[in-house]
Amino acid sequence: MKRYEQIVFDVKQEIGDGYLLYGDKLPSLHEMMNRYACSKGTVLKAYDTLRNEHIIYAKAQSGYYVANDLQQYQHDENIAYDLSSGNPVVDAFSITEAKHVLNVALESYRKSSLEQEIRGVLSLTRLLADYLNDFHIYTKPRNIFLTQGVIQMLTLFTQMTFPNKKTKILVESPTFSFANKLLHSHGAPVLTIARDENGLDMDRLELLFKTEPIKFFYVVPRNHNPLGTVLPASQRRRIMELAHRYDVYIIEDDYFNDSFHIPKYEPLYYYANFDKCVYLKSYSKLFPFIRIGYAVVCDALLDTFKEAIEHSYFTSYQMPSLVSQATLEAAIRSDILQNNAGTLSDRLHEKIKTLNMITRKWDPTIAWHLPAQSGYYSTIFVNELIDVDGVIAKLKQQTISVSSIEKSYYHPHETKKGIRITITRITNAQLEHALNAIYKTLCESMTTPK
Repeated sequence: MKRYEQIVFDVKQEIGDGYLLYGDKLPSLHEMMNRYACSKGTVLKAYDTLRNEHIIYAKAQSGYYVANDLQQYQHDENIAYDLSSGNPVVDAFSITEAKHVLNVALESYRKSSLEQEIRGVLSLTRLLADYLNDFHIYTKPRNIFLTQGVIQMLTLFTQMTFPNKKTKILVESPTFSFANKLLHSHGAPVLTIARDENGLDMDRLELLFKTEPIKFFYVVPRNHNPLGTVLPASQRRRIMELAHRYDVYIIEDDYFNDSFHIPKYEPLYYYANFDKCVYLKSYSKLFPFIRIGYAVVCDALLDTFKEAIEHSYFTSYQMPSLVSQATLEAAIRSDILQNNAGTLSDRLHEKIKTLNMITRKWDPTIAWHLPAQSGYYSTIFVNELIDVDGVIAKLKQQTISVSSIEKSYYHPHETKKGIRITITRITNAQLEHALNAIYKTLCESMTTPK
């Protein structure tokens, strides 16, 4: 990284973490020259870069000031600390870079029609086949299907008849709440397997694969929602071994793959040997102004899946818009995708450090925070005597928004008392205040009648 790029990165980091706020004056050119042991021209280039991105502005004879706080607020003006939603707002992405990729997208595809192959724009699927190599996903363009999101794909797989002719669906408990809602709405026959800080009980998983007619197992190996954990490599490898042995398909939801860096991580798809695994990815967290994702479908499911896609055209259109596809292609080709993913990952790593450091001091008989490992989400399990809904209401009075983990469990009898928090729309500086308020409220709720 060049010196001016380091200055740009550090200033963005300080603004994003809340150490520099809207209207604050930035250090003078002389101060930055001393801090970074660089020339005046280097600092000016960094500040000009930030000005072009509308992050700072200059006042004549005064200096440079913060113009964009880079904080991701929710729309409810009564909530100052939003730890309930994992969806970023549109301006979480640099407006300058958004305009750039949109302009490139529109220019590149201005002579194209809306008629596309069922998989999506060919140039994008070819690009993705190469791009995915960096994440140990080795595939061909014909196996990549563009989609509006993970839930749309999961809907199709739920409705499809799989080659193994089995009927039941296995999900983790807890898991992504919208997946539970989808499966309930379709009345699908569902089995569950518990997931905790240690991952899955592999003996239990093998028993289910062996004795139950499971057509697919829906699993979120890393960046888990709501736990924020990562399945160990030994379990990821074992899952695919069992899938091949007992003819069970794996639907791997890796929605946040390039937005949170985990060294030496291999997805389940890496161990699949091009069979028994479907890989799902969404860009809604990184590109909030477009709806796009993709599915990497194994050969055994290609014909059935293409047929399902064709039928869905008349009831629920799955294909992302041409502009969304062109925008993603432009972002990958210009390295904007990788750069923004890297910046987001760095910020999340810092927030997770803060989150784990603070909650580690809590009394576990009152509230136990499952140590966060990756992604936006995390869970605080609470004492059975605590009224979770009451705590959520009291926190809202303090302008803090959190949510219950109740909907993350498919079966009500499996539900554990807890609070799901996200670190999407809150700065590192705000996080400490919010966590202290949450713990104080939980402690008070231990002695307050329901």
